[in-house]
Amino acid sequence: MLRQLINVVRYVLQALRKYIKPLILIVSFVTFVWLIVDTAHRPEFVRHASKHSFRRNRTSDQADRWDQHSVQRFLDLLDIDLNVSVSGEPRWPAASCQQEDAFLLTAFAGSSLLEHLWHFFSLIALRHSAGDGRGVRTMLTVTARAELSQLFVSLPEEVVDQQTIACYDIPSACILNDDTSIELPEGGSQLFILNNNVKRLREILQVSWEDLAGNFELDPNDQRIANDILGRLRQRWTQNDLEGVGTGLQFVGITVGEEDGLPFEYYYRAITFQRKMYDGGMLLVVVLCENPKGTICSMLNAQSEHLYVLLQNPDPGVNFALMTLCNHTIVSHERDIFPALLRGSGNTVVYGYQDEYSQNIGLELASYKENWYTIV
Repeated sequence: MLRQLINVVRYVLQALRKYIKPLILIVSFVTFVWLIVDTAHRPEFVRHASKHSFRRNRTSDQADRWDQHSVQRFLDLLDIDLNVSVSGEPRWPAASCQQEDAFLLTAFAGSSLLEHLWHFFSLIALRHSAGDGRGVRTMLTVTARAELSQLFVSLPEEVVDQQTIACYDIPSACILNDDTSIELPEGGSQLFILNNNVKRLREILQVSWEDLAGNFELDPNDQRIANDILGRLRQRWTQNDLEGVGTGLQFVGITVGEEDGLPFEYYYRAITFQRKMYDGGMLLVVVLCENPKGTICSMLNAQSEHLYVLLQNPDPGVNFALMTLCNHTIVSHERDIFPALLRGSGNTVVYGYQDEYSQNIGLELASYKENWYTIV
């Protein structure tokens, strides 16, 4: 009996020694699959962002509703202290909720001025794409308004507050990504929220931004400083103008940051292209450098007497105003896209190389907009 038991143990050990590696692989694979399935079915806050359309009667679909933790995270991001239950019952009297056929579009709190600009432009574009008479409201977060106030003195959008957000069923809110299609319900209210880092290019391309000056009123003091800078450059040029082209003088604006990472050849070719495109007089290139002694700015400064390298103003509103007042733009960073959109005229050059690991927004815009050109 003991010998038989020893033989059984020996056979088991031999089998384990022979099949241990395949067994480990099988167990590892099963564990890996289980982790994927478990993660995919967790009710995390960002799970709504993968939606591509919005169905009606969403409140009847409990699987699509946020849980209490997700609602609280959303309110924390908006810096709102509101005791909202999972049922989404309003905490304010119904009489104070003007939400008949109202569709509130807002955004999460961004982490940079650039992200707030994309949110702001996306909100306005979405509101215009919905058409008149649809009762669509757009609102900014407190953080977004504070950041955008560095550039604009008049922001028509309201600020998300407790009383407004309490009138909406937060657990049924829809998160909008870059390409999420929107289906507005026929009746009732609906809350749409722009996800972080969203750029609604499809709607942005449909808007004539130069016609929306009321949404982007620059600070008068910033405009004055920017005009003074361009005025001094114009005066400096006309004093040495031996060819009599001062009346046809226009400006090309560039901003060069330390982290932009574009090659010098791009700037050189873009400047050459801008000069070839403008046959009405002389072009002066204004380069706003984060570090005028940096490699790119030093190389640009040595190129031509028709180019001026300036230190960027510590006030981002002045730099934004100056880029808007220039007649043409060479895009060095996404931040340069917005002045070119608001101006709506002149030639805009963008870097034409597409990195497989990142999105080239300027290249996408140039594929659809007139007078936008790509150069590698």
